[in-house]
Amino acid sequence: MNKRIFIVIDIPDEVKRELLSYEKRWRNLNIRWTNFYKLHITIEFLGEVDKNKLESIINASKMTASNLKPFNIRIDKIILGPDSVEAKMFWATVHIDANMMKLKKLLHKNLLEQDFNLEDKPFKPHITLARARGNQLKGRQTNTVLKNLRFEAGGIEIMESQLRPNIEKYKLIESFEFKG
Repeated sequence: MNKRIFIVIDIPDEVKRELLSYEKRWRNLNIRWTNFYKLHITIEFLGEVDKNKLESIINASKMTASNLKPFNIRIDKIILGPDSVEAKMFWATVHIDANMMKLKKLLHKNLLEQDFNLEDKPFKPHITLARARGNQLKGRQTNTVLKNLRFEAGGIEIMESQLRPNIEKYKLIESFEFKG
C-alpha cells in the first residue's frame, strides 16, 4: 500500500493568520483556501511512497534534523503556482537562504543514503494558500510582496496526505526538532 508523503516545516499560528488575511483580496474567485491547521512549508514532496520505505524517510529526516540548528525563515510574496502558465494555486514563497539550502541538501543526501530515489527538480519551498477550481487563474497575475513575515523554524515533520473527493486530509507521521 502506498502513502502520499511530504516533508514540511510547521508555521506559527500568528504567521498563518497573517497569510490567511490575504484571502479577502481574492474573494471574487472560486478558490478553496487552505485550512488554517494545514498550512505548512513544503520542503520535499515525495509523492506516492511504498509504506515499506517509510522507515527510510523517518531515518533520513531524523538524521537531517539532528544536524541542523533552528534558523529564521522569511516568507517573501504570494504568487501563482506551480507557475504562471499552469496556475492552479496561490503560493506564498519562502526565501532560499544558506540555512534553507543546507536543509534541502542535507535532507536530499540523507534520503539518498537510505536508498530513496528522488526526482531531480528545482527547489521551491512554498506554502499552498489556496487551490483553484478549474482554470480560473489562467491569465491572472499576482505578485503580492509580504513585508517582515519571519519566524524561527525549529524542526521538520513528515506528513501523509490522503486525497478523497473534495477533501485532502493530513496526518502527522513524525516530527523532529533541530538539535545541531
